[in-house]
Amino acid sequence: MDVNTLKANLKKGDVAPLYLILGPEGALQDSALAAFNQLLTADEQTMDFARLDMSTTPIAELLNETSSMPFYGERRVVIATDPQFLTGTGAKTQSKEAIDALTDYFSQPSPTTVLVISAPYEKLDERRKAVKRLRKNAVTVDAQQVASGAVSGRITKEIQAQGYTISNDALGLLVRKTEANYSTMVAQLPKLYLGAYPGHEITPILVENLVPNTLTDNVFAVTDALMQQHFDQAVRVYQELLANQEEPLRLNALLLGQFRLLVQTKILARKGLNQMAIAKELNVHPFRIKLALRSNRAWPLATLVACYNELVHNEILFKSSQPDPIILFLRAVHGLETA
Repeated sequence: MDVNTLKANLKKGDVAPLYLILGPEGALQDSALAAFNQLLTADEQTMDFARLDMSTTPIAELLNETSSMPFYGERRVVIATDPQFLTGTGAKTQSKEAIDALTDYFSQPSPTTVLVISAPYEKLDERRKAVKRLRKNAVTVDAQQVASGAVSGRITKEIQAQGYTISNDALGLLVRKTEANYSTMVAQLPKLYLGAYPGHEITPILVENLVPNTLTDNVFAVTDALMQQHFDQAVRVYQELLANQEEPLRLNALLLGQFRLLVQTKILARKGLNQMAIAKELNVHPFRIKLALRSNRAWPLATLVACYNELVHNEILFKSSQPDPIILFLRAVHGLETA
């Protein structure tokens, strides 16, 4: 089930003894765990709630918590986070005997305890007996990463649920500044709500002023300046990034990614694909495709490919020597300036 269904079930008293929250999307993990906290009153949380980090906590301690009787209410809530022993890559910090004991518990969980396994991973090691038993008996809550194409819709609904609105331009800017990362966007919403009060409208100016730029966003500013033929501005921003101790190799890699997207978008557009079809084909947020399509109008495909190839060459040079990054940058974008 998804997190919203979980919340609805818990609110109406439909509570199971065993849950698995699986997926690396931090905002969904946090939202699901908060719902379990609300099963207990403040007094009950004092004595009938436990949260254990299973990367360092012995399973014996977890089993002790699950077997304890509730002190105040009708149930205990025990949250076990980061169970690396259920993955294929986790360090062997738990003994086989302890894992076997927990596997037995998964078969017959205590009816007076709600055990929540918070696994912030894309998948578990399905070959393990413990995982098979957990999968069979637990209610699984989906916390997988939200696809970039679905981020805008989910964020818009969350904003509207809080009684706020956001313009398309503001939403696009928020997507760009957070690289269409759902958890990052959710983390920015509280400050945007405060900034939008009392009008309850999130504007582009608010997003620009309150949401910090990522390195990717700063590199996008370089690319955007190039696409608008503001070459002096592009060089200035690039120099500022170097002055802020950003690694030239990393900057080049991000520029390479931007130009790869420009080339791919232009090729697919020539084949007749529209914005949404290109976004689906490349698994990229539609807003980024919109910007790429707009930028592509300024340059022929051959020019973009030549710039991309120069950036590839720069990457080789950065890895094999210590060239002047400004000279390499100017050499890479020279074709844009003279086209």
